Amino acid sequence: MPNYEGLLAETLTYPGANGDIINAYMARPLGHGPYPGVIVIHHMPGWDEATKEITRRFAHHGYVAVMPNLHYREAPDAAPDDAAAISRSAGGVPDDRFIGDAEGSATYLSRLPYYSGKTRMIGFCSGGRQTYLAAGRMDTIDAAWIAGVGA
Repeated sequence: MPNYEGLLAETLTYPGANGDIINAYMARPLGHGPYPGVIVIHHMPGWDEATKEITRRFAHHGYVAVMPNLHYREAPDAAPDDAAAISRSAGGVPDDRFIGDAEGSATYLSRLPYYSGKTRMIGFCSGGRQTYLAAGRMDTIDAAWIAGVGA
């Protein structure tokens, strides 16, 4: 059983691809750690309540979990469905930009004092495809879980 008491969940910002500031949802166990990291890649509808709950569940199980908002640039203040529609109409999230945002997430994790040095990634639906892509292109990912592959 992980050694922590409670969780902290919050929205934060950090640099993503090309140094662009993006927002992300982060959840972690309270305590000193060390805790492994997991980058949660949301489905095309975006970082909705369901994917935020998945992020919190990883924290409950002893991970520092961060979920970058891949639609932030297109619709920073839009509801998840609206942001997804705007992103979809623009052709979706370009692969290189996704990798840059994922690398930004890994860098963010690496700077946390309670991080163990190990990073996993999990993706849902289209995030499964992106996770597969990241597993082949990112040296900072130690393991990848694909929970569903979409377009």
